[in-house]
Amino acid sequence: MLILLKVFFLLLFIYTRPIFASSECSDDKNLKIGLINNDYIDYQYYLYYELGNYVQQNNIDFELAFVDKNIDEFDIVFGEFNQLKKLSITEILLPNQIKKFYEENGLDIKHNILPLDLDTLVVLSNETSSLKNLEELSNIFSPIKYTFGMNFNNNEYLSKLILFSSHQKIIDLESHTAESTLSSLKKLYSNANKNILDANFLELYNSYESKENLFTLFSDGIILYKNLQDSYFDVFPQNKFKWNEDLGVFDNISDSVPYSYYGFSAFINNTNQIGILCHLTKQEVRNNTFRNFNLQISPLSMNELKNFENLPAGYEEIVNFKNTNIIEDEQNILSQIDLIRDVIFGNQRYRDLIESNNYLN
Repeated sequence: MLILLKVFFLLLFIYTRPIFASSECSDDKNLKIGLINNDYIDYQYYLYYELGNYVQQNNIDFELAFVDKNIDEFDIVFGEFNQLKKLSITEILLPNQIKKFYEENGLDIKHNILPLDLDTLVVLSNETSSLKNLEELSNIFSPIKYTFGMNFNNNEYLSKLILFSSHQKIIDLESHTAESTLSSLKKLYSNANKNILDANFLELYNSYESKENLFTLFSDGIILYKNLQDSYFDVFPQNKFKWNEDLGVFDNISDSVPYSYYGFSAFINNTNQIGILCHLTKQEVRNNTFRNFNLQISPLSMNELKNFENLPAGYEEIVNFKNTNIIEDEQNILSQIDLIRDVIFGNQRYRDLIESNNYLN
């Protein structure tokens, strides 16, 4: 009986140790960090910089490597939220410091994926302008510049753009709202900058800096890096109309409420090595991330910007909506994104994607 009790308590210690350990910002001497490769934004130099600061302060060693079907070898894995969601999600007890960080930003995070980036889509322009809706943007033509710049072949950004501009959390291709949105995006694509269809973020940013486009798509964190005071920026214009199923007519949307999306995030594989995440969520580290790293990492709420002075006019209004309209599940549209992209590119007829004969165009 005594032996059985010893075995029981040993197993209890082994299986509950990570949960107990996670209640504080702990770490061991050897920290293994994984990064899921991202062709659009390179987070390596940012992680090396902050890991360097952290290990120097705590006298530990670290390794940073790309994940290649070896997820279990790493203590913490960084990547885009949608990539990390494919891994094993479990509820954990977070350290009080991290718990407080998310509570102060109005987010209820209890699982082992910690979002460090909450994006709202914005457009930047080197010229003063005002866009009321997507239809207006799609009708703009400039003889000397491209109307619009973005990477249309990045599945995540294109799916977010479609959901965002159509006021929807899922895409129903049978709906008139989806048809109207894709029709406008098809027109917008015809005057888009084809040189950056496959561009990574820095190439896109250089395109904006070179003033190639009237409007360029970014996540709102770019505004803090640039501290834009002179350039025009605004929430990406949304569809002017939304189909009302009950009345069988389009409602005119005068006050658009944008959605936000989790971006750069951390997956906790080993709760005994959570100290680096306590470091990354410190206010001074977050401030430095927004100001000095051109990665589009965006604040989770206005609480993160309380020490920022002279924010560009209108930015506070954008950030105030962030944590109230979050889309976490984009799998619905990602499974159809290649077909949808073909419609936007003019390689596929919209009517061939749907079963109904009830379409607008």
